[in-house]
Amino acid sequence: MTHRSDLYGWAGWIHWETSGAHFYAWEQPRLFDSVDIYTCKAFDPDVAVAFTADFFAAGTIAAKSF
Repeated sequence: MTHRSDLYGWAGWIHWETSGAHFYAWEQPRLFDSVDIYTCKAFDPDVAVAFTADFFAAGTIAAKSF
């Protein structure tokens, strides 16, 4: 599912039975992307961060795993 705001930018999300992912991309007031990944299955967060950074050609990354 996606949503486009004329004031800010895009939001998208997908939900699975026990997991999901959210994505937010602001165009205003400044360029900003945020990706949230929720899962009950174990995965390597460093691999997920590296993939996301590469995919979006991100210059600055802040990541938190818990």
